[in-house]
Formats: sequence, C-alpha cells, structure tokens
Amino acid sequence: MDSIIFKVIFKAQERFENKNLTLSFKNLNFEKPLSISAKSILELKKLSETNQDILNFQNIEEVLIIGNPLVDYTYNYYLVILFSLKPDEEKRGYLIGNIKKLGDIIIGVWPFNTHLKDTKGKNILETYNDILENTQNYSSICIISQ
Repeated sequence: MDSIIFKVIFKAQERFENKNLTLSFKNLNFEKPLSISAKSILELKKLSETNQDILNFQNIEEVLIIGNPLVDYTYNYYLVILFSLKPDEEKRGYLIGNIKKLGDIIIGVWPFNTHLKDTKGKNILETYNDILENTQNYSSICIISQ
C-alpha cells in the first residue's frame, strides 16, 4: 500500500499574496473509519463564541490527495482542528473529511512525527473527545473550515 498524504492549502492573505500556507496530514488507514458526530463539531464551534482560546474561521482553499488511496472517497468538505496540549505546548492536528454516507470522519493526523501510540484509532478518538470535554487542558484550539 502506498503512503497517502493530504496536503491542505490555506488561502493566502492579501499581504502575503501568492504565499499560501500548507499543512500535510498523514492518512489514517483503519478498517473502520473514525466517525465523529457533526453535533460535536457544532459544539466546538459554539464554544469558540465564549472561549478566547478557541478560534473558528474559514480558510481552507484546497485539499490535495497525494498517493493512491485504497478507497476512492469523494469528500463534501474538510475541516482542520489544530490544538496545543498543556503544559508542554505540543502541537497536533486532525483532518476531518465529510463523506455523504459516512458523515464526518477523522482522515489524517499532523505532524508526521506523531508517536505511533498516538495514531491508534482509540487514542485519536479519546483525544478528540477530550478536546470537547476538557478544553482547559489545551492552550489553544483552532477549527479551520472551507
């Protein structure tokens, strides 16, 4: 199996014209997709209205899939969730894709050097749920949508 990379391209700001920023996410290849509820994403977005440590904005221009995926899904939209863990400020991120019949699923992790134990499905879902339930454990949370 080829390694799959999702390259997320963010829109350039006017002052940085033609200098789009990118983040590359390592594909998660699990038998069963890591489904998350759309309601949980809405809850996180709602928290951003009252919690200054949670940012929510639109800025994804495009997502390129590099490699040969085993399953050719068509994604309706993408979300990126970036977060920093307290107290060491370790930065991590998840790429979420929406598929018509499956809903929202976590499809990629950032950075690539994430420890192997952290890329197991159970650990990823536990961390995602912890972001929702214990926002005080994170110094910043950023939700970026298309």
